[in-house]
Amino acid sequence: MTSTRTRLSATARKAQIVSEADILIRERGFQALSIAAVAEACGVSRMGVLHHVGSKENLLIEVLEAKERETTVEVAALLGDTGEQDARRVLDVMMNRNMRHREVIHLFTVLAAESINPEHPAHAYFAERLQRGARLLAPLFVEYSDEPELTALEVLSFMDGLQLNWLRDPTIDIAARWDDFLSRYLIPTRERALPAQS
Repeated sequence: MTSTRTRLSATARKAQIVSEADILIRERGFQALSIAAVAEACGVSRMGVLHHVGSKENLLIEVLEAKERETTVEVAALLGDTGEQDARRVLDVMMNRNMRHREVIHLFTVLAAESINPEHPAHAYFAERLQRGARLLAPLFVEYSDEPELTALEVLSFMDGLQLNWLRDPTIDIAARWDDFLSRYLIPTRERALPAQS
């Protein structure tokens, strides 16, 4: 009996390759990933994988960008098209989304740690990712800070650290800690107590 290989369009095959690579990276880390393993998971040859992604390094970037697109689309859908957004609502939607996708947090955390090495193919991506996120969210923090981009950077840094602790210890009440942090941190400038007059 002769087996037949499912023929996919170039777009569908590339999406499959990226999806399988995502799974393997989460299981093994990028350093242990091989094009051969991705090819086996997809039922294609090693050269077939390279035809679509060029190299292992390019495949990693494809995985990261695909995850970021998925996150952007899902967060936008959860927020809806309501014009101006409240910082607290946006941040809560982001965190709630992350809590439902623990595997994505795990992937990004593993790769962020591996990419500390300047020679890692995702080094530049992760070096820019936090800054890019801070620039994107900065307008939400205008009422909370004279330096909204710095405030956005600090909030995102806390989010990353909290999620790392959650990966290490799933019993942490991440939702409660996030709520407590935002309640203490997001105080509009106009509501802060003025220094006592002598």
